[in-house]
Amino acid sequence: MAQETLAKNTENKAVIFDLDGTLLDTVPDICSYVNTALTHFGYPTVTIADVTRFIGNGARNLIIRSLGGDKPDSVVDEVLAFYNGVYNNGENKLTVVFDGIMPVLEELKKQGYKLVIMTNKPQRNTDGLYKRFFEKIGFDAVIGQSDKVKCKPDKTATVNVLNSLNVLPSNTYFIGDGETDVITAKNVGCKGIAVLWGYRTKEQLESAGATVFASNPQELFSLLSL
Repeated sequence: MAQETLAKNTENKAVIFDLDGTLLDTVPDICSYVNTALTHFGYPTVTIADVTRFIGNGARNLIIRSLGGDKPDSVVDEVLAFYNGVYNNGENKLTVVFDGIMPVLEELKKQGYKLVIMTNKPQRNTDGLYKRFFEKIGFDAVIGQSDKVKCKPDKTATVNVLNSLNVLPSNTYFIGDGETDVITAKNVGCKGIAVLWGYRTKEQLESAGATVFASNPQELFSLLSL
């Protein structure tokens, strides 16, 4: 349950980042691991274009969509467990940081922003990618989906992490490439920035309510005015 009392510190400031499609280009690896799971159970494989459309609402929804959306929960559970296993134990050789992201993170950290990753990727997968790519940056919180954390656009996890960091929503930017990021920012009262180097079009993001856009990571500096 979200904490009732919001942070009162008016000086702390934060930037919350989505992970897939915002900080990391993960679709090639996700597609590979999804297809490994589908093939193992005898289901047709999917394309990178399919996975690009399917991601954004958590691994379970990814698997449901990859299976065609008409399979019983028992089948989804089985394929999801296999997918998580191969993903967690995979080397993710195809995953890369988007060009220009690391200098942005380093500068924001230098300027004193609290940095948060808020993703619908399972926590264990998230932790592995964070350790590989971003541990040296030193994020203040890394939140993935788990039994205790609901997927975006539910606002509970975002409200809780801002409370723990003593940052007001009005002093927070929420940066992501998906509809769920746009809606979460609105639900929490953060300043939303939709990025256009990820997995959704500007039109899709506008349909979700986005009004501020960044075409490349460097543009974020001109949009972050706290």
